[in-house]
Amino acid sequence: MTELTAKVFETIDGMQDEIVEKISEVVRIPSINPKYPGVVAEEVLGGETNANQVVAELYRTIGCEVDVWEAEARRANAVGVLKGAGGGKSLIFNGHIDTVPTGRPEDWRWSDPFSGKVDGGKIYGRGSCDMKGPVVSQAMAALALQRLGIRLNGDLLLESVVGEEVMDHEAGVTATVRRGYRADAAVVSEASAPVRPLAIVPISPGLLWMAVTCRGKSSHASTRAETFRAGGFGASVAVNAIDKGMFIFECLRKLEDEWGLTKIHDLFKPGHFTLHPGVVMGAPHGVGVPFFISEYCTIEYAIWYHPEQSEEEVKREVENQIHHAAQLDEWLRENPPEVEWKLHWPPFSVDREHPICKAMAAAHETAARGTPFEGPAAMQGFYAVCDAAFLSAKGIPSLVYGPGSLLQAHAVDEFLDISELMVATKAYAQVAMDWCGVA
Repeated sequence: MTELTAKVFETIDGMQDEIVEKISEVVRIPSINPKYPGVVAEEVLGGETNANQVVAELYRTIGCEVDVWEAEARRANAVGVLKGAGGGKSLIFNGHIDTVPTGRPEDWRWSDPFSGKVDGGKIYGRGSCDMKGPVVSQAMAALALQRLGIRLNGDLLLESVVGEEVMDHEAGVTATVRRGYRADAAVVSEASAPVRPLAIVPISPGLLWMAVTCRGKSSHASTRAETFRAGGFGASVAVNAIDKGMFIFECLRKLEDEWGLTKIHDLFKPGHFTLHPGVVMGAPHGVGVPFFISEYCTIEYAIWYHPEQSEEEVKREVENQIHHAAQLDEWLRENPPEVEWKLHWPPFSVDREHPICKAMAAAHETAARGTPFEGPAAMQGFYAVCDAAFLSAKGIPSLVYGPGSLLQAHAVDEFLDISELMVATKAYAQVAMDWCGVA
């Protein structure tokens, strides 16, 4: 550890209370994504802007050239550019300000999910981990450099964007690139864990959102025996769409089990690539009671696929499984399930030998000395998807490194561990110095 690094880390240690309080302040500002399914947009619009105004003021304190603008009304992004002296490589620190909804407030340990409560070495509240804490952490790393009078050679770009939670990248991260904010590499501060905290994450799975719907034929619920018992009248009376939906569910589960054995990648745990049935809806049309044979059944899937597969390949594989399953059922052969593809989030990947991966790994190892996170940085795949995909798509080599765990993100009593946060803040400062150079 150099003398300069030691001074930076000592300064960050002295800023701990300030860092924690700033995160709590931003957590206390609700910034739910207005396009999240089930959210009434007018009730939450403006929250992202309100939170980013606070972040933008932090960027100004650092000495950045600050840009706050709306690609969509009442949804402001914030970018701060800490201009370098020249001659160094540029770096983006990126995160998102939008959050998912809270669920039922009464389920939270504190009645207000936006409490920003600090307790037991953790910061609680929606967005603390995903990902207001990491956004503030990156900014505070830059502030520590500024307070020591350290000027980087290359530009450091601090980004707090909207839209990530629903892949609304055109309003958020892609809008920053379109506005001219590019760099030689990017570090996205999404939570690295699971599997291991503060890992270097150079790759993610892809994500597809699919709905598959089976149609049935309605009648009185008392006729159910006639619809499937031997000797009954069968489809001439009624067909329960929920039965057919569960048949397709079981066939897709078999494909998921096959993926667990055949879709292998050394940076992901075995079995990581899955077909998650997240929403099931079935009923008679317009009547939510069980006294009719149900006319429709829709199952909505989040499909986490291998990063080396193409979108078209995965869709074809899933559709073929559904088609072959339908051939085994007399009703479904004549009334095939309807498949709707709703969303695609591409994977990202950067060569694990890329200089930004090596720089981030070295910075982590230096920052983690003497802490529970000590040792060489682990390298692993990202559990989910994030804006690194869209930075990568624009030709900016990107990785994920951040405090927290996706086991806490989107959960009741979401939290961020402060000891992990402090190591990450030091690592961000170190990688900025190493990558951009010090004037």
